[in-house]
Amino acid sequence: MNRSIAEKEYEVNYYEIDYKERLLITSLVNYFGDIATKHSENVGGGLSYSRKNGVAWVLYKWNIDIKHYPEYGQKIRVRTNACSFRKFYGYRTFEVFDKEDNMIAKANSIWLLIDTNKRKILRITEDMYKIFGLTEKDNKPLLIKNVKLPKKFTIEKSFNVRYSDIDTNKHVNNVKYIDWILETIPLNIILEYNIKHINITYEKEALYGEKIKIFTELKKQDEGYISLHKIIDNNGKELSVIEAIWDANEK
Repeated sequence: MNRSIAEKEYEVNYYEIDYKERLLITSLVNYFGDIATKHSENVGGGLSYSRKNGVAWVLYKWNIDIKHYPEYGQKIRVRTNACSFRKFYGYRTFEVFDKEDNMIAKANSIWLLIDTNKRKILRITEDMYKIFGLTEKDNKPLLIKNVKLPKKFTIEKSFNVRYSDIDTNKHVNNVKYIDWILETIPLNIILEYNIKHINITYEKEALYGEKIKIFTELKKQDEGYISLHKIIDNNGKELSVIEAIWDANEK
């Protein structure tokens, strides 16, 4: 048994779809979070281990490509591989398959192990290597490019962090950042286009009660758009930078 790999089947539920009856991108990313957590539970490094040892995995970067969004009622398989560790970084891949075994989405991700009491980054522990069946030779990094932001933005919105935005690490769940940027996109683009690629860097955690501000810039590109986003906190500190590529809806 390869301890670094896990797989789970999902059925697309009604509450996970958009008006086109297709899986929301936020629902897809929730699947990724679920299978990663399930994987950790399976190998003994799950939530109870984290509480006992005062550690947690937090997301640093996403690079997600979506070829096709599954529709309501369809079953898909999501596979994840905790493929390598390197100093402070954990690298994990995701693949999504339809019932014909076609890959319809994939993602690379970079994670950081933190001390939950001191809120400080930890070097990957010996324990983690054992838990996921990896060695120090499994150290190949996943390279995710940095998002290049524009000099100015034309769209701006503010939000208050709600209790429902908070996860088990007591900070804003990574998927909520995608929810927030979608609220800054004009409705006609939301209705007529799909996100086919999204690149996210999480710079700093957001906490309950904070007021955050989102800056968005849209650029027309070929048959779609590129949206660029910067999210800051009350003090103007950068929380996240995001790039999304939008293509026309599938027929």
